[in-house]
Amino acid sequence: MNFLKRIASFFQGGGSRSNSRHFPIYVLSRRCREPLVGQIDLLNEISLTEEDDNTYYTRKVLHTTGRTRCFDQVEVLVWFTKDKQLLRHEVWGGTWLAEAEYEQAEAEFQARLLEAETPPEE
Repeated sequence: MNFLKRIASFFQGGGSRSNSRHFPIYVLSRRCREPLVGQIDLLNEISLTEEDDNTYYTRKVLHTTGRTRCFDQVEVLVWFTKDKQLLRHEVWGGTWLAEAEYEQAEAEFQARLLEAETPPEE
């Protein structure tokens, strides 16, 4: 399978092109305390704003997994410059996270899941 990934990467022009196509977003669900990750396809999922021809906009809704029997969704609005650089963001139902904050929140979430699944010692 690794061989196929290398072939695909060759035809995509290496890793740099595929990395610039997607913009990762990291949020934390306020209600479920579950970290969520998503991505925005900068070639297909953004639209020019009505106010300005130099600004792009998209809306994403990320859903929790329900593993803690908590179901929630977090809405993210993101604006980009004409060069597809992050301009600003708004989040409803959660908090915007940096990648490092997401990794820490994910580790804490997995630890809580493991603790909840482990039976108490007698």
